[in-house]
Order: sequence, then C-alpha cells, then structure tokens
Amino acid sequence: MAEADNKINGLIGSGVSIEGKLSFDGVLRIDGMFEGEINATGTLVVGEEGVLKSTIKVDTAIISGEVRGMIEAIRKVELHSRARMYGEIRTPVIVLYSGALFVGECLMASKRDTSGLSNEELTQLPVA
Repeated sequence: MAEADNKINGLIGSGVSIEGKLSFDGVLRIDGMFEGEINATGTLVVGEEGVLKSTIKVDTAIISGEVRGMIEAIRKVELHSRARMYGEIRTPVIVLYSGALFVGECLMASKRDTSGLSNEELTQLPVA
C-alpha cells in the first residue's frame, strides 16, 4: 500500500461472496466478491482476485482486481497494473499504473463537491 502505517483491519477473503451495504473505518481489503454499496471513511483495497459490482464512496481506493460501477474517492484512486475498472471515477487524484485497464469516465475535481451533479451538469463545469 502507499502508506506504511495503514494496516488492514478488515478482510473479505478469496472465495467469499457478499451482497449488500458495507461501511467501515480504517482499511478494508476485498479479495472475494462484493455486490452492492460501499460508503466508508477509510481506505478500500481490492486485491487481484477481488471482483466488485458496486457504488463506492471512500477516502482512498487502491484497486488491483476488478471493479464495475462507480468509485468516488475524497483523496485518490490508484489503479495498479492488474486492475480492471469499468465505469466512473470521481476523485481529485488518480494514479494509473502501466498495465491497468480503465474503461469509462473520470472526473477530477479538487475542492468542489460534484457528487450531486448529473453527467450533463458535469460536462458544463468550467475548466480550472
């Protein structure tokens, strides 16, 4: 992970499949399958075997597996070399490592809340 002091305090392991709503503080790693909503103040880590069909709102998202849906991160999104992202990313900082696959749209906005805006409204925002 990016910061050495971030130890994992929650894990959804390989072979586990969960559907529903998820919230957490700290760092959660998902190596299994999750479908639903994630709304958390912490860091989400999706391991290489992780598969998510989800709407995700977190502080930071570090992706090495597959995500289909939307990620909204307050600080940043990292797509590592084995990541596969299909959908929408909203974050002030995005890091794409060589080999990462991203199919979709990305909105990078700093210091303004865009979470309630439609795609049409987002396309009309002035360029900073």
